[in-house]
Amino acid sequence: MIRAGVIAALLLAACASPLAPVAATDPPARRMVVVDQADVAIDQPPPHGAIGMSTAYRISDAAPGRTMEFRRRVLHPGSAIGEHPIDHDEVYYVLAGEGEVVSDGERRLLKPGMAAYLYDRAIVGIRQLGDTPLDLIISYPLKPQPSPLLVDPTREPDAVIDLWPAGAPGGDGVTLEEKIVDRENPYNLTDRAAHNVTRPTLSVFRPQKSDGSAILIIPGGGYSWVVIDKEGYEGARWFSRQGATVYVLRHRLPHQGWAAGPDTPLQDAQRAVRLIRSREQADGIDPQRVMVMGFSAGGHVAGSLATRFEASVYEPRDAIDQLSAKPDAAVLMYPVVTMKRGAAHPGSRRNLLGETPSDTQVAKYSLETAPPADAPPTFLLHAADDASVPVENALLLFTALKAAGVPAALHIFETGGHGFGLRDLERDLRAAWPGMVMDWGRAHGIFRSSIVRSAPQFNDHPIR
Repeated sequence: MIRAGVIAALLLAACASPLAPVAATDPPARRMVVVDQADVAIDQPPPHGAIGMSTAYRISDAAPGRTMEFRRRVLHPGSAIGEHPIDHDEVYYVLAGEGEVVSDGERRLLKPGMAAYLYDRAIVGIRQLGDTPLDLIISYPLKPQPSPLLVDPTREPDAVIDLWPAGAPGGDGVTLEEKIVDRENPYNLTDRAAHNVTRPTLSVFRPQKSDGSAILIIPGGGYSWVVIDKEGYEGARWFSRQGATVYVLRHRLPHQGWAAGPDTPLQDAQRAVRLIRSREQADGIDPQRVMVMGFSAGGHVAGSLATRFEASVYEPRDAIDQLSAKPDAAVLMYPVVTMKRGAAHPGSRRNLLGETPSDTQVAKYSLETAPPADAPPTFLLHAADDASVPVENALLLFTALKAAGVPAALHIFETGGHGFGLRDLERDLRAAWPGMVMDWGRAHGIFRSSIVRSAPQFNDHPIR
């Protein structure tokens, strides 16, 4: 039986001295540490004491959430594990026999009950000595595997919240019948769209372990309908796995008789951000870490929210409407931006403004028209070959944001088309976009930053 408590205690001793965080690009700066169990205090209480203790408790302090690997190796006389680079911290613990361990040219003798702590980026190896086979345990944290993008495909929202419990504003005379339409797709995936939305909602996807961030996802649909799965629930499932609480907006459409006309979707988007902030206690979110993420025409709604968050588009209903509607960051995926002919998406323009909008209307609802200097940091992503919403939309907004002094990032894929969401991205450069959003969001304080360490730090555990 593996003596997990002893292994961990030895690791404790190896890591008892203060160790400063080391960036992943630094050269190896730590020599290996070799300890004997006779020199280690093992009277600490659980989980760090001898009872129930394991190496996992030690290394996972520097790599939370990582799975530990324990491998038993027996090296017979004359055999060895050749020198090789490691990209993680590693422990060799000897059960029986003797061996010589090497780390970056330094060589040390290991006997039963001894362990060597080997540091990330070292060149290490071990060879058997004498006539007795070398029986040892090698322990290290496994690398996290890349997360598939289409996760939990049957998962439905944890809750659905009405934006307007007393009914949406400006609905006098609206007689629509809301319906859900199932759509065919080549991937055999659930693909629904909401038509004739009369009851705007937020569908909530809660993370297993929250980092306090919140994302408002606004799917596309050309202002003709609102996509549910492809640019909504599928992204919500993935980002909730990363620790965010995700809210998918089902908003009303601008051309279906609502009194606010083209400001109808913005009414719902503003109310959504305010409602999310009001749920700080209920959902365990930080109201200052709210990101909006919009796709296609949903990108126009999200962009409108990011540039017109102070616009008074509805009469306040309750205390929720006293909260800010300004998102803390905006992610616009292949967004509809301009209403000017040539680069505009014809269907979105027509549904938003009608067949013959005035120049004033075109300017007002083109996102590139004078964005405010206090607009939130904005991440734009597009494909150069997008035949539905030309890439000029992203270029126009990026240029306008930079001119206004708004922090902005622009990523353009050479190919990729339109409306891809998370689908069919295996072995495709576009598969990088969710991770790019996470990295950008960390840089702007929305998501928690990753902590890189060269080794665990256990300064509170004494050694004898």
